[in-house]
Amino acid sequence: MVTVLFDGVGERQLATHAPRGTLARYRLGTLDSVFPSSTAPAVTSLATAAPPAEHGNPAWLIWSERAQAIVRTLPMDVRGDRRRAVSAADTWSWRPWSERAAVPSFAILPREIAGSEYSRRAYAGSSRLAYARIDEIAPMAVDALSVAPQGASVFVYLPQFDATSHEAGWQSDAAAQVVREFDLWFAALVERLRDFDALVLATADHGFVDVAERDQLRLEDFPGIAACLERPLSGEPRVPFCQVRADRRERFAETVAAAVGDAFAVHESAALLRAGWFGRIDEARAAGLPIAGRIGTHVLVPTRCVTLVDFVDGERAPRFVGMHGGASEDEMRVPLLAAWRGEPIG
Repeated sequence: MVTVLFDGVGERQLATHAPRGTLARYRLGTLDSVFPSSTAPAVTSLATAAPPAEHGNPAWLIWSERAQAIVRTLPMDVRGDRRRAVSAADTWSWRPWSERAAVPSFAILPREIAGSEYSRRAYAGSSRLAYARIDEIAPMAVDALSVAPQGASVFVYLPQFDATSHEAGWQSDAAAQVVREFDLWFAALVERLRDFDALVLATADHGFVDVAERDQLRLEDFPGIAACLERPLSGEPRVPFCQVRADRRERFAETVAAAVGDAFAVHESAALLRAGWFGRIDEARAAGLPIAGRIGTHVLVPTRCVTLVDFVDGERAPRFVGMHGGASEDEMRVPLLAAWRGEPIG
């Protein structure tokens, strides 16, 4: 089996940029992303076959009790101090499914991340193959399937649309060009694999929204909210996790509403965890899961296309146009593509 992850190419993005292309031809259906609809929790769910509630990686930024700091979960370093590395063994209790796979597994990753601390953990048990250009991927997949006649699992990660959409917006010409390139690439991949008895699946980890500059909110402009917090924000710019001081929790929702109106709905983190927003769990287990200490006391869920960010010393915060993480359909709904011996399934 070959699984392709097109980072950020949700249902809306595919329908807009390649409505009649090869990707659309192989579209089998629609899936829901995890919440928050972001790469860190989604790729960890793919690596572990478990929801964020179980694997405990709910966002790009989480509080680490071990490090006593906010950790960037994919670079595996401390927010504001990229020289301070964090080990996977000290952060995660999850292990990838590939460690117990019955057939050989391969992970084809951009060379910039193929050897990273996170990749070594997420794809432990897999042969990690690094690529520099997407035209290198299909031959790698063919080789992987060829050396494992008893069957193999091949995972391919393509982050190009996500990176472009963050910088230029998912509706930009640059983002549209990336999808057109994906369309041609996927057609070539499926054709190269026509003679293999291998199922080809493709999906995305999330979709996107474009956020106007006026709606890219900064915590420094809302001192009333900042005064409620014990530490900087974690989570995602679209879904901030807030560790609220004990004496401010009762009126925190009122404080947020007074500052930013109806831009965010304020939820108690524990309530969202029990309600299954981070994946279905036994409610009695919720408080004891590692995720419980990583999502703050409150979660701000956006009601429209806004973000909320703060800054810490040593950090340069970009002003991204395209964002994700929220619960809107444009962010949550992702396509499922399927092919076998060169033909669509379904």
